[in-house]
Amino acid sequence: MEQRKPFLLERCLGWLWDQVRDNKAPLTASLILGWLAYGFTFANKLINHDEVYNLFSSGATFSSGRWGLEIMERIFPQVSMPWVYGILSVTMAAVAACMVCRMFHVRSRLLQCLLAGSITVFPAMTSTLTYLFTSAPYLAAFLLSVGAVYLLKKPTVWSSLFALGFLVLSLSCYQAYVAVAAGLLVVVLIQELLEGAEVKKVLKKGVFYLVFLVLSLIFYMIATQLVNRLTGHSFSSYAGENMDLSLGDIPGKLAAAYHSFLLFFTQGYQGIMTTALSRWMHALVLGAMAVFLLLWSRENRDWGRMALVAALTALLPLAMNCMYLFSAEDAVHTLVLYGFVAFYALAVVLAEVGLPLLPASALGRILGRLALEGTALAMALILSVNVYTANAASLALHLRYENAYAFYTALAADIQLQPGFDENTKLAICGQYQSPAFYYDHFREVNNLQGTVGFFPDNYSKNRFVEYYIGFPIPFATDEETQAIKSTAAYAAMPVYPYYGSMQMIGDVLVVKLS
Repeated sequence: MEQRKPFLLERCLGWLWDQVRDNKAPLTASLILGWLAYGFTFANKLINHDEVYNLFSSGATFSSGRWGLEIMERIFPQVSMPWVYGILSVTMAAVAACMVCRMFHVRSRLLQCLLAGSITVFPAMTSTLTYLFTSAPYLAAFLLSVGAVYLLKKPTVWSSLFALGFLVLSLSCYQAYVAVAAGLLVVVLIQELLEGAEVKKVLKKGVFYLVFLVLSLIFYMIATQLVNRLTGHSFSSYAGENMDLSLGDIPGKLAAAYHSFLLFFTQGYQGIMTTALSRWMHALVLGAMAVFLLLWSRENRDWGRMALVAALTALLPLAMNCMYLFSAEDAVHTLVLYGFVAFYALAVVLAEVGLPLLPASALGRILGRLALEGTALAMALILSVNVYTANAASLALHLRYENAYAFYTALAADIQLQPGFDENTKLAICGQYQSPAFYYDHFREVNNLQGTVGFFPDNYSKNRFVEYYIGFPIPFATDEETQAIKSTAAYAAMPVYPYYGSMQMIGDVLVVKLS
């Protein structure tokens, strides 16, 4: 009896199972840590201002230069589903982490787990999941940027072309992931120098990588202009304000990139290091990296090689923060800084690749062992802090939602009891909502994370919150109508909600004064 050939799907699943077995340590660590950090996010509908507005859309696409999101919509439906998109996002981050481990030939299972976990459970990932409506496309773009570097590790003509396509598509979903590719490519060069590659070859490869990054940006901009012209779209004012492609202040932009790197360690800037413990542990990793490089340099008297390693190490903060070169400084936030994971990649490379090259002296062995143990311990503690921070952010978002839901539920009941309320009544929410003090007292570690502040009753998307979550689709007054109301004497005399008189009809608009 002739043996049946396996289905194509069977062969694909068999190949996939082989990959899972080959990467079981980093994959398992990534998924377990991802569930520990984001399980609450998967099982609850957490919201912020943009999440409410884009519950059934991908947000700004063509107008922000993110035309790739329009392509991703064919893969990821336009419904912000926490269970599905949460799991998909963490899985794609885990696959990217496995690729990074293989890219750098990390042999130690402990270091594989620590590196993979550091990539999957990272503050930028936490922030991305607060914008769940676009988290899956963003993590697909992150995976594409890592894939581009993976293909360039041993470049051929075809692998380089595919890598270029991967990175351009990644940028078309989220431009900031160029920093992920740039940071990892610098670490690739450092690793090759540590492993004894010829300096000239590494220099040539470095020039090739730089040209590759520049071409990726050029092709992305050309494609963006072409797509906008074909679709009749243009950049929105928001995108125009956030982009800064001028060459007039290169020194200032370079200074901002390095200054922000320093602020990560000293102030926890942008939530990259949310607690004092995390900042101290990052400093410990930085010190261990310096020890590895110092001990390696004692046995390698090739001054050209040493100079190039030093130059690339000094270049890494700029590569990780290269969005400062293309964006207004105010537009750089936590989501944009995912490239910082190259820092952890370099730490693991130095710990594992550098250690066998260390001197045989007793002092060298002691310092090397201390640096190795310190790196492992510090990265484990950093991971613990990041898991804690992700859960704290989830709780803060959940409380924000509960607070806003209670506010608008009570408000809807009050509105229906107002004299003169009918189908033609418009609602105007005026003033700023005063947040309960406990948010600032007990969630300080997440306040700097982009997107984790949550939804306020006075956010721009309040009309959709009332429609989607309260089931009370009352029309809201326009911004112009609201501004006109705020200039009236009647409004000035009103007390603040929820006190008597804080809701009044002014013309045909029911006005609620928050502050």
